[in-house]
Amino acid sequence: MLNTLAKLTAVAVLAMGLAACDNKDDTKPAVPPPDTKPTVTQPAPPPPPAPAETPPAPPGLSVSLQKGKITFELPPGFSDQTLNSGIINDNTSTIQRFLDGKSRQSAVSSEVIPPDDMKLNTSDKMLKELAQSAITVLAERYQNIQTIKEENFTVGKQKFRRVDTEQTVNGQKVVSTLVLTVFNKRVVTLQMLSPAKTPEVHQALVQRIIDTLAVK
Repeated sequence: MLNTLAKLTAVAVLAMGLAACDNKDDTKPAVPPPDTKPTVTQPAPPPPPAPAETPPAPPGLSVSLQKGKITFELPPGFSDQTLNSGIINDNTSTIQRFLDGKSRQSAVSSEVIPPDDMKLNTSDKMLKELAQSAITVLAERYQNIQTIKEENFTVGKQKFRRVDTEQTVNGQKVVSTLVLTVFNKRVVTLQMLSPAKTPEVHQALVQRIIDTLAVK
């Protein structure tokens, strides 16, 4: 807009200069023309602004479970810290740990083969029992654990159980979301932890995982 105004001003100055050069020397006094009313022109309305395009979400960290049959994405900033966490995986369990040092968030995935005498299914009752068992184990590690939300959701035909909790870890309040399912005769669990003082950041983490969760 400023460039346009500058160009219009330059044109006006140039026109005034040309008019002065066109005045010829005459002995007769020039009779001034009658005054005319000034012509007022309304400026053209500015064009409507172009609709702002929503920029695509920046790519995150892709995570694969069960040989690529379950995948999801973590927000930018997360890195795989499994090797640095001293985790030892074997034939019965596979654990991965991911951290974001800036937001102080962590995400842990686990794939566990149950004992031979334990029959698994994806019924509401089974998922609820597995979730309660997980909360019981967490209560042994955390203090003042409280369940805030508990519900089922599905991705395709795969049913998941989600449990949101608040607890104290090493004297600090944190929020946690636990997502689990039964897949290929294994218990697959995702746990996300965030500082309690940034619940919106935790919700963004959980939503990113759920929105990108895919089951083949």
